[in-house]
Amino acid sequence: EVLTVVDDPTIPNSYGFYLYDDEGVKARPRFLIRNGVITEFLHNRETAAKFGVKSNAAARASAYDREPIVRMANTYILPGDMTFDELIEDIKLGVYIRTFGEWNIDDLRYNMRFVGKEAWLIENGELKHLVRNPILEITTPTFYKSIDAVDKNIEFYAATCGKGDPGQGVPVFVGGPNVRLRNIRVLRR
Repeated sequence: EVLTVVDDPTIPNSYGFYLYDDEGVKARPRFLIRNGVITEFLHNRETAAKFGVKSNAAARASAYDREPIVRMANTYILPGDMTFDELIEDIKLGVYIRTFGEWNIDDLRYNMRFVGKEAWLIENGELKHLVRNPILEITTPTFYKSIDAVDKNIEFYAATCGKGDPGQGVPVFVGGPNVRLRNIRVLRR
């Protein structure tokens, strides 16, 4: 209920900015998840027709001689209204993973794995010390069900969305605020 995920190619000066996709469809913000409910999928003209909707301008190619593929532009979580201190204040024991050194998801988009790069132990609502390589292995439904709070600080990072055969990489932004996950298990290497 607290999570809203947007993919917006219209953010000026962003890494994934465009006004029209590679099929000539006018770009607009796309609300993929709104208040915890999936509301929209990324589409090109072909997939939109199969779903009985209009294309939402998600067809992108890495070059003029490559086929446009359905893909993200600037995908991020909308900020909430909590400060970071409020986000962690009632956590008795937890891990704050600030950055990731590794992340992946299987082809079915069901099993995810994240390995923290910069991570801190949280004890009684305070950051205590660095934690080495915490691992979060989780299924997609469990991940989304465990999010119970979002802070108001938002950060973007330049990245590349790689897809296709041969591989096509296009520039994107990813990011958002910190999110709190409840009742999950964090592993160590």
